[in-house]
Amino acid sequence: MTDTPKQDRRRSRFQVTPESEDRGLFKRGVTQIAVTLVPAFSKTPRGDIAVRAFVSENEEITVIFAGRRIQEFGPLHDELRRLLTEANYSAARLRKDPPAVNSIQLGAQIEGAWRVRFERSKTGEDMRVLQFLAARWGFTDRNGKTITSGKRALS
Repeated sequence: MTDTPKQDRRRSRFQVTPESEDRGLFKRGVTQIAVTLVPAFSKTPRGDIAVRAFVSENEEITVIFAGRRIQEFGPLHDELRRLLTEANYSAARLRKDPPAVNSIQLGAQIEGAWRVRFERSKTGEDMRVLQFLAARWGFTDRNGKTITSGKRALS
């Protein structure tokens, strides 16, 4: 099997309008879900932000903050980092091991669209991975204030 280079069919970032971006991201319509976010972040090859989340106790998903919404991710990132820092500081003060990342949780309401991806596991099997592309989101900060960010999906 030969390695053929992938063809990049994306438009230049200077040609992407908010409407064309949202048409590509939210192809299957927009819905609202309640999730529990944990402070586990990564970047996708396209530069989007991926955050681990749970929609139920055992159902893990990845929430993707893509395109022009990355700029509005700051307050949510800061709140998750604060929760992680506080949990680690408390554990250190009590001379305990740091808590598991999945135990540090922040509830949020997110409006966006579902997307299914297949990733190869370490054993070589294809695994079905649920991703939720975020358009708008809201959460309650430590002071009880509701913080909302993101942009309504344009059709």
